[in-house]
Amino acid sequence: MNDERTWIVSIKSVGQEEFYFAPHTAWQVQAQGFRVHFESDHGVKLRAQDQILITVGEVGTAGWAAFIGTVIEFGPDSLLLYTSPQYESRLMEAWQFEMIFSPLNSIEGAQNVIDTLGFFPPFHYDELTNVKLENADQGDWSENLSLTITHTSTDGLEQPLYFNFEDVQFKNISPAEESNVCLQLSFAYEGEQIGVQLDAIAGFAATFLCSKVVVQLG
Repeated sequence: MNDERTWIVSIKSVGQEEFYFAPHTAWQVQAQGFRVHFESDHGVKLRAQDQILITVGEVGTAGWAAFIGTVIEFGPDSLLLYTSPQYESRLMEAWQFEMIFSPLNSIEGAQNVIDTLGFFPPFHYDELTNVKLENADQGDWSENLSLTITHTSTDGLEQPLYFNFEDVQFKNISPAEESNVCLQLSFAYEGEQIGVQLDAIAGFAATFLCSKVVVQLG
């Protein structure tokens, strides 16, 4: 457990709060979040779009659980959290926050994606193309993986995003097919590296570690 990314917290109140991803743009989406007021034994340091693991209930009992939420806004004693509505009743029981990944800290180009789309999407049901796994320029065993994911909004807007994953290791990669549809793209810290999991509805899927992630808008 990384102490710099883990905080013991005491929840003071939880309330529903609506917000908009990408307000006042064609990508605008209304969503339901939760305003969580808390206290902590030491300073919680989070940024917008950080993915956090929230632990609730007493360890070792049937009431213990952990689930993931996305930080939308953050202040010294409160945050606006986006997570599944099924967890609303459990939020008052939360006692630990653990930051599992920060796109703004760890993905080059993430700010441009968030500025355009309002968030860093999980790419549910988005199409993948141009999948290439190539040796890195160093000429050693290192490989780079590149691919394009076309993110589609609920209103049918399309935005291609070009990904490059550098120094890919410990890979479990299935071959690309004629049709490749993403179920979810997720990230997590694995020591000094970034763990990447790309689950597929059809076609290309991958699980691997890499040293760097770069994304560009098409």
